[in-house]
Amino acid sequence: MEEKVFFSLEGVKVSNTQFVANEHSYLLQDILAVRHGMLEPARGFATFCMLAGAFLFIFQGAFMFVGGFSVAMGIAAWFSAKTHYAVIIQAADGEHQALTSENSDDIDRVIRALHTAMIERG
Repeated sequence: MEEKVFFSLEGVKVSNTQFVANEHSYLLQDILAVRHGMLEPARGFATFCMLAGAFLFIFQGAFMFVGGFSVAMGIAAWFSAKTHYAVIIQAADGEHQALTSENSDDIDRVIRALHTAMIERG
């Protein structure tokens, strides 16, 4: 049987026999299900900076400057944190986060290709 490629881009390949992502190969026969995952960014550091900055901003003098800077840094960190999307594979040995990206459309294309490959596999 000849290998049929459904998707191939930047180190990610989906064929009728395997799925390759992040230099890791998954045999298509071992994949039970595929789903779309969303990884929310950690915003603990940004929250801490804003709260500590607001507390320091109350004081006069040098602490006021440090507090304002800390609040500004926390706001910048909050808005620069991006949501990541993932291809999550369910196999017999458990779930694997096979691929992550900031672009949801790329992840959707890989998942569609995996579903097509799984349907052709039978």
